[in-house]
Amino acid sequence: MLRWSFERLDSLDRPLGSLDGVTGGQAEIVAQSTLGGSGTLELDERGQGIDWMSNRVRATFHDGDLSWNVGTYLLASPTEKHSAFGVSYSVGLLSKMVIPSEDTVDDRYSVASGAAIIPTVVDLIHSTGETRISVTSSDIVLGSSLTWEAGTSKLRIINDLLQAAGYWSLWCDGGGQFRVEPYVDPTKRPIVYRFEHGETSVHMADWEHQQDLSSVPNRFVAVGQGDEDSPPLVGIALNEDPSSPFSIPSRGRSVTATEEGVEAETQEIIDAYAARRLRDAMSPVSKVSVTHKMLPLEPNQLVEFIPEDGRRRLATVQRMSMDFTPFTDVQAEWREA
Repeated sequence: MLRWSFERLDSLDRPLGSLDGVTGGQAEIVAQSTLGGSGTLELDERGQGIDWMSNRVRATFHDGDLSWNVGTYLLASPTEKHSAFGVSYSVGLLSKMVIPSEDTVDDRYSVASGAAIIPTVVDLIHSTGETRISVTSSDIVLGSSLTWEAGTSKLRIINDLLQAAGYWSLWCDGGGQFRVEPYVDPTKRPIVYRFEHGETSVHMADWEHQQDLSSVPNRFVAVGQGDEDSPPLVGIALNEDPSSPFSIPSRGRSVTATEEGVEAETQEIIDAYAARRLRDAMSPVSKVSVTHKMLPLEPNQLVEFIPEDGRRRLATVQRMSMDFTPFTDVQAEWREA
């Protein structure tokens, strides 16, 4: 039997009982969004005494004996609707990522060179009042000190530190647990699901493929950090290969990408940096849009896709949109790996 259930939680994610009266809504999970997604909830007044400012809700999908948490959300200010049939509410759902996003440091915040990065990240999460964290430990330390100005969000600081450690940006899973994990290249991630065209396929036959070819640059400009006494170093890399469809000769024009604030001590270093960034940017993003049944997938997981043309594709989950109805399909967007 396909169904949704909704559990009301307190501000520490402790269960308060079922959330009754849900009549609809939707959720969207977005891998590349800092906040990870959002949603809406429609529900009838059932006298449950919901505290809109502190209560949370966890949405769970059930497919027979298989159940999984889809999202754990804070409640945004509801719109109260009155009719002849009673009172109902339309409520925004905010991911728990808004907690570190809206919490800022009061004073200038510094992390010294040699400080252990991951314990510092965990301490920052704890300082927001959140304690449910899954952490992959590491003894990696900062090579140089970092400083943020007063008013910087704790999420910005956390993600800067995680980037320095080679970790994913902070994210929150469907059960409401913050995840601190090392980044894994798509080629090294396990395949979690195989979508194959056929009688038992769980995806629609119609799908779309989009590749953003027009924005691939053939010129990259890297600008260093200057000061009052000396101008910044500038590195320029060009794609002038006539055999490349993206090159300046092939297109007959320049398409430039620019990055400022590059840390580089010499002209040789900044030239090499510009060349590397141009090489990276010359791989156009390839996106696949698919509609499939509800499945327990998480953002950035690797899936295998074999549509009717028989070509095998590997892709990472980037976006999933669904309705809070039992027979909902998932509108998914994947990025080819």
